[in-house]
Amino acid sequence: MRMIVVFVSMALAAALPAAASAEKQAPAADDKLTCKQITGRMQVRILEVRSHGEKNQVSSFARGIQSGFVATFGNAAHGIDPEGTYAADIKMLIDSNQRLVAMGCKSYDLDSELNQKDMNKTPTPTIDPPKKYKGQPTSVPKQ
Repeated sequence: MRMIVVFVSMALAAALPAAASAEKQAPAADDKLTCKQITGRMQVRILEVRSHGEKNQVSSFARGIQSGFVATFGNAAHGIDPEGTYAADIKMLIDSNQRLVAMGCKSYDLDSELNQKDMNKTPTPTIDPPKKYKGQPTSVPKQ
């Protein structure tokens, strides 16, 4: 019985500070990010999404226990819904890629990058930014 109490108290001591520090760190405003910062975030997220199928998925029993701890102790809900997290990651990648295009930066070929077989290959933006239109349109001579 004493070992259980020690184990639970150690788990609480480890979980509560982590939850408190996660709340204190505010992410940078997405509208103020540069092309380089967005590209870096996308590289990390693409690598995470690539390995989604490779990861060992936890059982529904383990997810149920984790959600009970989240409800009881208020720790982060990370990992409870892996498919929902995957869908949110894909949506974030699509939105960020569209933002790169709108900002005039190089963007990613997401289909190619996400289906890459070599998990260690660093994703790189390969699609050139759209050409900016300059000057007057050239008129086509009438014949």
